[in-house]
Amino acid sequence: MILDIEAGDILPAKDAIALMDQTDLGPSIDVPEIPENAHPENITEEEREFLQGEVRRLKKERNALILAHNYVPRDIQDVSDVIGDSLFLAQQGAASDADYLVEPSVLFMNQILAALKKPHQTVLAPSLEALCSLAAHADVTKIRDWKEEHPDGIVISYVNTYLEVKAESDYCCASANAGKVTLHILENSGAKQPILFLPDVFLGFYAAKLLESKGHSLDRLHLMMGACHVHERIRPHHVLEQQQLHPEAITVVHPECGCTSACMRQVNEGIVPEDMLQFRSTQGMIKLVEEVPHPEVIVATEVGNLHPMSKAVPDKTLIPASREALCAYMKQNTLQNLYECLRDLKHEITVDPELARRARIPIERMLEIV
Repeated sequence: MILDIEAGDILPAKDAIALMDQTDLGPSIDVPEIPENAHPENITEEEREFLQGEVRRLKKERNALILAHNYVPRDIQDVSDVIGDSLFLAQQGAASDADYLVEPSVLFMNQILAALKKPHQTVLAPSLEALCSLAAHADVTKIRDWKEEHPDGIVISYVNTYLEVKAESDYCCASANAGKVTLHILENSGAKQPILFLPDVFLGFYAAKLLESKGHSLDRLHLMMGACHVHERIRPHHVLEQQQLHPEAITVVHPECGCTSACMRQVNEGIVPEDMLQFRSTQGMIKLVEEVPHPEVIVATEVGNLHPMSKAVPDKTLIPASREALCAYMKQNTLQNLYECLRDLKHEITVDPELARRARIPIERMLEIV
C-alpha cells in the first residue's frame, strides 16, 4: 500500500479509494471567521429592510443579475435573481445579457462567469475572501506532471477548481453530471486511455462506483486526493445518528461528503433500501424533496442549502445530518457587502484572455453534458 499520501497527490483509483478515509484532507489554506453580519439573527429588521431595498433598487438601476449559491446567507438568497449550485449558476450566467453579473459564491464560480461573459458584461464579487479549501487542493504542477507521464490521458476537473486547473483539463463536471461526464469519456475514448478525475476524492469515488455499475474497470482511472473540508467532515456517524432518531425519514447525501462510501455500502448491502438513501447534487436535492412523499428528510450537505429546500417544501421537516456543516468561505458574502458591491461596482473579476480561452473548452463541454 502507498504511504505518506497528502492532499493534492494523484493515485490510481483503487489506491485512492483505499486511502481516502486515512488521508488528512483538511484545508491547506486558512479558514476565515464567519462575519457576524452573515448570521441573519445579527441583522435588525430595519437594517435588513434597508439593505434588501437598496440591493433591489441598485440591481435594477445597474441592469445587474445576482446569482447566489445555495450556501450563502439566506438574506442574500432572498434578494437574488437566481439561486442554485455551480452548474446552474454557470448555465444561467452564460445565458444572461445583463450588464453586471454579481455572484455571491466562492471565487472560482466568478471566474467561470468571467471566462464565459459577453464583451459588454462585467463580473463582480461581493467578497475577495471567498476562497475554497477544495479548489486549493488542486495542484496545477501535479496535474502537469501527470499529463507528461500520460500524454494520451484525459483530465476531468470538478467545477470546484480555479481557472488555471480548468485550463489544463479536457472536461469539467459538476456533482450533478460527474457520472455522465465520466461515462461520456469512456464511451468516446480509446479503451486504454488513462483518465484523471480531480480534485474531490469522495466525488471521484462516487463516479468510480457508477462506472463499475456499468461494467467498466477502474484500472485506467486516477484520482486526486482532495476534499471540501465542510463536506468531508460529515461522517457516517452523523447520518447514522439521524437515521436512528428519524427511522421514517429519507436520507439525501451530497457525494462530496465523507460519509459517501459508508452510505453507498449501506445501500449495496441492503441495510437501507435504495429509495430511502439517495445521492444528489446541491440543486438535485431540492428537486428530490419536491418529488418524494416523505414528510421528513435527512440532508447531508452544507446547511445553507436547507433554506431553498425549505422554501420549496415548507410543509416538510428537513434535518441536517450535521448542524456544524457551515462553509465559512461562502459566508464571507453578506447582505452588507453585496449592497456595497452594487453601490460601488466592486470587486471586478477579470481573467487572462488566453487562460479563459483554454478554460472555456472544458467548461462548455460540462454545460453540454447534463
